[in-house]
Amino acid sequence: GGFTADYLMIKNGQADLSVCDSLENGVITLYNRIRSKVNADFDMLLDESDIDAILKDKQHDYEKSIVSIVQEQAQLFVDDLFGKLRERMIDLRSGKTVFVGGGSILLRKQIENSGKIGSAIYVDEISANTKGYELLYQASSVRR
Repeated sequence: GGFTADYLMIKNGQADLSVCDSLENGVITLYNRIRSKVNADFDMLLDESDIDAILKDKQHDYEKSIVSIVQEQAQLFVDDLFGKLRERMIDLRSGKTVFVGGGSILLRKQIENSGKIGSAIYVDEISANTKGYELLYQASSVRR
């Protein structure tokens, strides 16, 4: 989500709810870090669409120094997230890691550059998280 990065372990095709949580590492946190850093260093205010354009390598009019800060902060953000997962004894180099949702779409380059992922699958559908939670809710409602 915007404020969280959610994870769930799947073992033998089944969800392992003992390895499931939300970390306060959503993309809104990243946007705030980037905006603060760029504002402090350059006295410039970026909005989310500016940050998105830089991270997605779309057309923009920003200097290399600003682009560099945005990219560095995004890489630090991803590295921090993966470090938190590692602290929870989750090794993303073993098995397959499935990335779902807008944050993983936005940060795919940084995820791939991290060197901390073995084999990855990316679900590039922006509403995939919502659909997945809906399916989980329906499955849990049937069991009651």
